[in-house]
Amino acid sequence: MAGCAAFAPDSPEERVRARAQARWDALLAGDFEKAYAFLSPGSRGVVSLPQFRNSIGAAASWKSAKVHGVTCQQADRCKVTMLVNYTPLLPRPRVGNIETSIDETWLLEQGQWWLPQGL
Repeated sequence: MAGCAAFAPDSPEERVRARAQARWDALLAGDFEKAYAFLSPGSRGVVSLPQFRNSIGAAASWKSAKVHGVTCQQADRCKVTMLVNYTPLLPRPRVGNIETSIDETWLLEQGQWWLPQGL
């Protein structure tokens, strides 16, 4: 019986944390198709893979990303704060790496957590 706790379902926060990190890991690896698959079905119906790729990779060179926190104040909505490190690719004097936080809202739809995104 001691091992039964290991089979308990993950909390919503743990599931969202894992999906958010996996999405960013895919982005960091340049696997835009895998990262695109984390978008909500509705978002994928509006934003094509080429549009998604162009919106993500044009302005920055992503260096690292880590989930800083997850808060689920509703059963079907969680806020994820990511700490990301990147180098801007804009034609201006070198500014070096920048670390900042990015907030994402993940939604539970049909039993899965998705990131809605528009252009």
